[in-house]
Amino acid sequence: MPESTTLTPLSHAILLALAEEDRHGYAIIKAVVSQSEETLRPGTGTLYTALQRLMDEGLIAESAREPEPGEDRRRRYYRLTDAGREAARGETLRLARLVALARDVSVVAEADLAQALGAR
Repeated sequence: MPESTTLTPLSHAILLALAEEDRHGYAIIKAVVSQSEETLRPGTGTLYTALQRLMDEGLIAESAREPEPGEDRRRRYYRLTDAGREAARGETLRLARLVALARDVSVVAEADLAQALGAR
């Protein structure tokens, strides 16, 4: 996926969640909800549709990670591919440019940005 291709907010969030570590579906949902401060709350159907699309695009792949003892043996883990990492990077830079533009045209103040980033 070229750097100029825009990702959906959910796809971007999934890639960011997988940049941290390989995860299974429920763990991806929890990471997406947490990192989005609960503004993204994908249902399982929505998540697995997005995961399949990201796999089809070569941005994620099934991981070789095995479920832990006591976990469901059918659990599948996903990992970020190099193309997925580059797509996440490109989308993050695109969003950063938009935030800089919003600051430059006085839509958001520097202090507000600092506060928003400090809240993390």
